[in-house]
Amino acid sequence: MRKAFASSFLLLSSTLYAANDVQAEGSTADPDLQAEVPSESTPPSQMSEQQQLNDCLLRSAQTADNAVTLKEVRNWCTNGDEVKKRSVHEDALRARLALENTTQGNPFVITPHRRNYLMPYSYWSNRQWNDPDKDDSALDHTEVKFQLSLKAPIKENLVDDVTLWMAFTGTFFWQAYNKEESAPFREANYEPEIFITKPVNWQFGPVDSELLALGIVHESNGQDVPVSRSWNRIFINYVAKTGDYYWSLKPWYRLPEDKKDDPTDPRGDDNPDIEKYMGNFELEVARPFGNHVVEIMVRNNLRSDNKGAGRLNYSFPLSKRFKGLVQVFSGYGDSLINYDNYENRFSVGILLTDSL
Repeated sequence: MRKAFASSFLLLSSTLYAANDVQAEGSTADPDLQAEVPSESTPPSQMSEQQQLNDCLLRSAQTADNAVTLKEVRNWCTNGDEVKKRSVHEDALRARLALENTTQGNPFVITPHRRNYLMPYSYWSNRQWNDPDKDDSALDHTEVKFQLSLKAPIKENLVDDVTLWMAFTGTFFWQAYNKEESAPFREANYEPEIFITKPVNWQFGPVDSELLALGIVHESNGQDVPVSRSWNRIFINYVAKTGDYYWSLKPWYRLPEDKKDDPTDPRGDDNPDIEKYMGNFELEVARPFGNHVVEIMVRNNLRSDNKGAGRLNYSFPLSKRFKGLVQVFSGYGDSLINYDNYENRFSVGILLTDSL
């Protein structure tokens, strides 16, 4: 089976590369055939549906694990159906999932989970240590913000296309330009999680359901009292698509902790009112424009004493490998240490991996 699969991949790769060579040399071959093989520099937004399929098949052939069958690759690239008339952005999420599938068995690859970025310029309005032993005036308004987010499958096909994952996201706030304070890392938020995912294909009117996830997540800043912040949640994540817009609705339930009798006691709840500021759900809406992506996030507590946050991300190509990122945040909970402080933040940097 593996030899047959390898032979099929070699034949597929040779055919597509040969077509590319014919196109590059300006051959007199049928121009309709040449048009079905995109060049490396062609962005997805300018590819025909057949070119998108060939591009997906070729990339899968180059990177897939030996255990992956040709039938599975075809299913990833066509969503299990014959290629239908699609808009240029319709497969943005499924294309990412397909590429993730091709590398899951590779021991040298760690799959991105959320965005990975480095923003050397990040201006925040409300400078606070939230530490009684430190002086807020010693903080700079400008710092470096960066995020590392990775995931790996624990068990694939657990039940009916259900995959069990583990993931880790670290978000860091670094006072890199604050030489008077020896450029400290002001805050670090650690977010390990374990969850299951299942691709779905439900249709609710104009809404195309894409993915369901269910999991448990711990988030903390790794500090001791009185600056310790942490909470544990069970979450559901529903991902869908309407036209060219991708929607992610993520409600959660906070797991209760014991109340503290003494605020200096390391045991018990460090932040009993965190839901009041961080809310009960997160809604994200993303819209790709070729290689550009605009994403809006909203959190809210759905209470009369209304609190929450909003974030705008705009990513744009810088090179074949990297993208630029502009991020605007307003509200509560940009970092755990300041979860109950309203702040505005404007950041610019480099995006290593995007969401779409």
